[in-house]
Amino acid sequence: MEPLCTATTKIPPPLTAWSKHPENRCAADDIPAYWKEYDVLTFLADTGMYDLSLFKSLDSGEKERVLQFTTDYFKKRFVVSRSLLKAVLRHLPGTGYRDAIVISREKKGIVVPERPDLFFSLSYSGSRIALSVAKQKTGSDMEMMRGGEIRKVRESPLFDRFACRTGTDESLHALHLWTLVEAYAKLRDTNPFPLLSTGSILEDACFSSYTVDNQAVFSLAWDQGSIRDILLWTDKDTFAKKHGNTKSLP
Repeated sequence: MEPLCTATTKIPPPLTAWSKHPENRCAADDIPAYWKEYDVLTFLADTGMYDLSLFKSLDSGEKERVLQFTTDYFKKRFVVSRSLLKAVLRHLPGTGYRDAIVISREKKGIVVPERPDLFFSLSYSGSRIALSVAKQKTGSDMEMMRGGEIRKVRESPLFDRFACRTGTDESLHALHLWTLVEAYAKLRDTNPFPLLSTGSILEDACFSSYTVDNQAVFSLAWDQGSIRDILLWTDKDTFAKKHGNTKSLP
């Protein structure tokens, strides 16, 4: 799927269509093989994966953090993303099938003290979660396709409305560009909004972009060079044991 529009400085990456099907569902035991073949694995999850077993897998500090959230949405988002990260780590070569995996958060993102060779990027939009695990530093962003416009993007030199065929094209183009800006900002540990005033981000990094189930746009950014990346979907049966229905969060 070719990009609908071109930027004023450099052509954005193509928007590759991705949809969920059995072949790209990732079971935990598949992770080592994927890790051997690819440089970046992006796991797509949903807050609907939450159940009580995931909360029980958190350490005491993480459980305290969950209780600080004021809404079920943020509680579920944290529990699912943290549990997914731990499940992935347990199946990566060199980490081992351990229950006690220490995960901390610094200003520059998620850190696993025992694995300085691993790099992580998390993105949320609506109920969707995207977790990228990489062999080098990356940045990622996912945005749901919603009605309305991203005004600041449309005023950016990156935006090229004259190459868009319809108003729908313009909205998708703006959303695509915003995911590129956000992914680049995470790669460089900087604020995304000042980046909108320049078109240089497309010349200073490499990107891959996807439309996810025709419902969201996902972009990945990394430094110059070639990498292999893949999107994989998960569900609660992939990583969580069944413990019955959960009526409410703690």
